[in-house]
Amino acid sequence: MSKKHLITILVIVSFSNFILSKPNIVIILADDLGWNDVSFHGSEIPTSNIDRIVASGIELDRFYVQPTCSPTRAELMTGKSALRLGITRPISKNQKLGLGLQEKILPQYLKELGYKTVLLGKWHLGAYTPEYFPTRRGFDYFYGYLSGGIGYWDHNHGGGHDWQRNEVTLRETGYSTHLLEADAVRIINEHDFNTPLFLNVNFNAPHTPNEAPQATVDSFSELGNTNREFHAAMVFEMDQSIGKILSALEKNGIIENTIIFFASDNGGLTPNPEIKSTFLKLPKILGLCNLERPIGLKQIEFICSNFDGGSSNEPLQLGKMSVLEGGIRVPAAVWWPNHLENGQTQSFISMVDVLPTILDLVGVDSLEGMSFDGRSQKDVLFGNKPIEESNYVVANIFNDTFAIIDSPYKLIISDKKTELYNILDDPTERIDISNSEPEITNRLFTAFNNWPKGVDRALSTKDVLLDPDTFGGKEDRLPYVEQAFKNAKEQTKSH
Repeated sequence: MSKKHLITILVIVSFSNFILSKPNIVIILADDLGWNDVSFHGSEIPTSNIDRIVASGIELDRFYVQPTCSPTRAELMTGKSALRLGITRPISKNQKLGLGLQEKILPQYLKELGYKTVLLGKWHLGAYTPEYFPTRRGFDYFYGYLSGGIGYWDHNHGGGHDWQRNEVTLRETGYSTHLLEADAVRIINEHDFNTPLFLNVNFNAPHTPNEAPQATVDSFSELGNTNREFHAAMVFEMDQSIGKILSALEKNGIIENTIIFFASDNGGLTPNPEIKSTFLKLPKILGLCNLERPIGLKQIEFICSNFDGGSSNEPLQLGKMSVLEGGIRVPAAVWWPNHLENGQTQSFISMVDVLPTILDLVGVDSLEGMSFDGRSQKDVLFGNKPIEESNYVVANIFNDTFAIIDSPYKLIISDKKTELYNILDDPTERIDISNSEPEITNRLFTAFNNWPKGVDRALSTKDVLLDPDTFGGKEDRLPYVEQAFKNAKEQTKSH
C-alpha cells in the first residue's frame, strides 16, 4: 500500500470517528407556553413528559427569550441579539425581508460537523421568496409551516394554506401536533445513526387558534374557563407528543447519546393592558372578541386572545408582547442522559447562549472568532463555576418598550419612564428601585444606548393593517410555497 493511500484511509477513518463521537441534538420549542402552563411549576395542566426532561435533566430556572416568536427564533438560529439582527417583532406574511441571508445559522454549523439536519413545524423567519426557506438555509429536510401560526386542522394562515414538505405544498388531514409527532418518530426510526442527527421540532401548540380534540378539551371542563380548557388541551396533546418522541429515542437505543433541549419561544398570551396599538385593540372595540367561548373568526383570534388567551404566567407579570418577566422568562430544560447531572441552575441564561453552548458540547475546538452575542454555558451545565453573567436586551416594539438585563437587575425603558427591578429578589417586579439606585439605572441606560442595533426589518403596524390578508383573505389564495415562488418571479421581472 502506498503512503498516499494510507494517508487517505487514515483521514477517512479519522473523519468517521469524528462523526460517530458527536451526540445527536433534539431541540423542542413550544409556542406561547406560559410559566404556569407546566405541572413542574405547579400548573393544573399535567405535563408529565416535559416534567421528565426537567426531572432527569437540568432545569434552566432563569432562562430568557424575546417577548415574541420571530426574534427568539432568530436568536436561536444565530446566537446573536435580535436587536443586532433587526428582527424585533414577528415577521409578517407580506414582509419582503427575513432573517438576513448573510447570517450563518445553526443547521449550517452542524452540517459542517457531519450532522443530518431536520426541521419540523414552525419556521417564521422569512418566506417572501424561496431563498428564505429553511431548506435554503442549511436544513436537509423540512416539514411544517412558514408563517407564525396555522389552524391545527386546516393548516391555513390568513387565508393561505401553509403546510409543506421540502417546498411542496401538502393537503393532508390531521391535527398538526400529531402530524409533527408522527414525522419526528418516523425520522428517528428510519435514521442511520452512524450519522449524527439534529432534529428541531417546533410545535405550533399552544399558539392560537384555540383548537384541540374535543375529548381532550372536555377532560379539562372543571377549569371553568373555555379558553383555558382549550389551552390546557393543546398543551396536554403537545406533551403527549413529546413523550412519543422521547420513547422513539429510547427504543432506538440512542437517547443516552442525545442532547435534548426544551423551551418556549416566549411567555404565554395573557390579558395585556400595556398594548397601545389601536390595530390590536380594534377587534375588542368592535365587539368581535367574545371571551366566554372560542373566537369563531380564526383570522383575528390571535388579536383577541391578547385579552384572554387561556395561558397563565403566574406569579410572573403579564406575558407575550411584554418585557416583564411573564413575557420573557420561560420554562426550559436540557437533558443529556449519563452526561449531565440532574438538578436546577439559577444562572442567567438566554436564547443567544444556546448556539454557542451546543457547538461547545459537541466538541468544537474553539469558539473564538465566531461572532456570537451569547456565550457557551457548558461549564454551568456541567456544574463548574458559573461564568460571568452577560447583558441581554429585549424589545417589545408593539409598545416601544425595551429592557436590558444585567442580572440581577433589569432596566425597563419606555417613552414615558424607566423602571429598575432586582429580578432575583423581586421576580414579580413590584418594587421599582430606579430612584434608590441611580448609579445602576444610569449604567444600564448607557449600556442600552451602546447596544448594537441593526436596521429594523419589521413592518409597521400600518403596513400590517393595510394587508388585505390580515383579516383572512380568501381561503383559495395561493399557498405560501406557491406565493413565494410567484414573488421571486415578479422580483426577477422587475429587475
